[in-house]
Amino acid sequence: MNCKNYIFSEANKNFTFGLFLSFLLLTFFTSSTFAQANFGVKAPFKTIAYGQKIDFGTIDNSVNWVVSDKSGGTSPAYLNGNQINDYVFEKPGTYGVKFIEVKKHSEECSHAAFDENMTVEVSAVKMVFDFSKVTFSEKIQKGRNSDNIIVSVPVNVSFATGNSAKFNSPDVMVAGIGSEIIAKPLQTEITLKEGTQILKYKLSGVAKEEAYLMFDFVDVNNQVQCYNLPQIIN
Repeated sequence: MNCKNYIFSEANKNFTFGLFLSFLLLTFFTSSTFAQANFGVKAPFKTIAYGQKIDFGTIDNSVNWVVSDKSGGTSPAYLNGNQINDYVFEKPGTYGVKFIEVKKHSEECSHAAFDENMTVEVSAVKMVFDFSKVTFSEKIQKGRNSDNIIVSVPVNVSFATGNSAKFNSPDVMVAGIGSEIIAKPLQTEITLKEGTQILKYKLSGVAKEEAYLMFDFVDVNNQVQCYNLPQIIN
């Protein structure tokens, strides 16, 4: 290869490498910018219905709380220790819950750690499953396929504001030793209205062992309400 061709070849290599390096840098900075734009985006600590409480567990008296309505509609509440578990979020809206730990870090705590500042979303829709009136079209039996068994459960719906809401009903998970059962809603998109409605789910799968089953129903606020089947599967 003569000198001229060699120089031209090397120039091409350098140009190609430069393009490749520029592409990598562009990709890196684009990804970094995207990550920074989404950094800190945080889901609420909890979403509940109006008129409900939150169980924070056993809280030491050294802990103080400040609950504030971010809309400014009500005055902040100053609470101590377990008082937070009795606080009723009466009105829909967004609330800030400030966790203030007075104990020194060297001292032993008897409660779970929480973020210093938490957000609670309080929904204007309340949906309560009435498990006292659950019905099954057939009995679930051990080792027998439960396909096509229909579970019907009433829900009591109320609104702080408005008179209807869309509910995309998720599957119901069924827990129990040896259970492979799942319950799917017969109607996935439901319009909730004031009063009582019947939701229906179709089972599939098998319970392979003698066991008690627990059904995890999810409400419109994405909170789990559990139903324990009173009789053992046999």
